[in-house]
Amino acid sequence: MASTAIGNLGSLARYRRIIDVIRLCARFCGTDISSPDWRWNWLTRLVVVMIFSFYTCTIYTVYEGVFVQKDRTIIMQATCFLGGAVQGMTKMFCCISYRQALRESQALLDATFMKYEQKHMGYQQVLIDGIAMTMRGIKSFVVFIGIALAIIIGFPISYYILYNKKIMIMQLLVPGIDPNTNTGFLILIGAHIACLFLGAFGNFAGDMYLFVFINNLPMLKNILGCRLQDLNDLLDGNCSQAELHAEMVKIVNLHQQYLSLLERSQRIFFHPIFVQIFATASGILCTMFCLVMGVWPAAPAYLGYGIVTLYFYCGLGSIVEASNDDCCTIIYTKCQWYRLPLPYQKLLLFMLHKSQTMKNLTVGNMMPLSMTTAMNLSKAVYSLLMLLLNNADDVGGSVKSE
Repeated sequence: MASTAIGNLGSLARYRRIIDVIRLCARFCGTDISSPDWRWNWLTRLVVVMIFSFYTCTIYTVYEGVFVQKDRTIIMQATCFLGGAVQGMTKMFCCISYRQALRESQALLDATFMKYEQKHMGYQQVLIDGIAMTMRGIKSFVVFIGIALAIIIGFPISYYILYNKKIMIMQLLVPGIDPNTNTGFLILIGAHIACLFLGAFGNFAGDMYLFVFINNLPMLKNILGCRLQDLNDLLDGNCSQAELHAEMVKIVNLHQQYLSLLERSQRIFFHPIFVQIFATASGILCTMFCLVMGVWPAAPAYLGYGIVTLYFYCGLGSIVEASNDDCCTIIYTKCQWYRLPLPYQKLLLFMLHKSQTMKNLTVGNMMPLSMTTAMNLSKAVYSLLMLLLNNADDVGGSVKSE
């Protein structure tokens, strides 16, 4: 019944529901920056304290593992989740720092849905296709995160219930709490679950803001195509100079909106993308090492999460590349520019030049964010894993080969 009601909603209402869900996750972490009234509050400060406490406990865990237990694989296990904390903190502070730009991007898309939902079916279909793709992507990501969390959390708990054997959800110790006692183990399990859910909500909110902005670039590009088709219809109808000028102004403004959304997304998420890609690649490497060495039973679930996240982000970069290329093609092929007066031809030529020189998303300006980069990083991770396994006696410490 609920799904039918959602399906009957207009594109604008569905877009606003998506934003409401993202804001709910962000509000859980004290960073509902979509609200113009947002200020640093007690929950925001508490989350920051928890993040730095996580770093402190990770350092303590590594110390205990290396110098007390003489097990150097603790470093690899602790690094897996440390990357997630670094990603969450980076997204949090960058979104807070660029909250005004984020609100502008959100308002731009809101106004776009509101405006073109009232136009003819060509525009409405573009909006419907765009919002449907966005919702499919979000639902798929939510389902996968839920499955990964269920496996990571459920495996140690099930193992404890069935075999009374204590396996930690994550390698994170707290000074003064002994994981070998029942009480200490349960306290640590509770702390681990809290950290995982906090990280899941925070990272999901940051990821979805980027996903919504980038995934709607093709929608703006397709709306531009509809606008150019309307321009052709005007030329066929022997329009007046005023009507032609008004339509050209709308086309230029729409193209500027496309450019501004892309530019703001690049500015807001420049550092989060860099941290996300390299932290995720490092996490995949460490998780694969733990899986091969057999020191972390729930490693496959976290490994799957890392791989999906890596290709998810790199896929967004490929969406931008394809959208920018299509934008050039649309301007040149869908518009009967040769029928326009010379000043308007020059204006379209300028738009075409801007489209050809648009920058794609990058990983810290070092490499393009694309599926090719994801493949290259996967190969690099595999090569480093082989190197680590060849020196497993030095890295693994007291872990014995079977």
